[in-house]
Amino acid sequence: VDVLSGDNTGSYDGVASLGVRPMFGENIPNFETHVFDFRGDLYGAQMSVALVEYLRPEEKFDGLGALITQMDADSARAREILAG
Repeated sequence: VDVLSGDNTGSYDGVASLGVRPMFGENIPNFETHVFDFRGDLYGAQMSVALVEYLRPEEKFDGLGALITQMDADSARAREILAG
């Protein structure tokens, strides 16, 4: 994730999701990015996100706990990939 404007310009590792958020019954495409280990405010900042590797298809989970567990696993895998 490259932050191109604002007080926190620079490059950061992260993980992204592109989909319709079936867990929440939404049907509008949404692109979300989680920036690892970032403490700050990026609202309103211009960013560029490079997709490095596909992790898995979108799925609906049995509950919020299962979703969070999978998101943690996705983040761990993304960190491994980005570490090289």
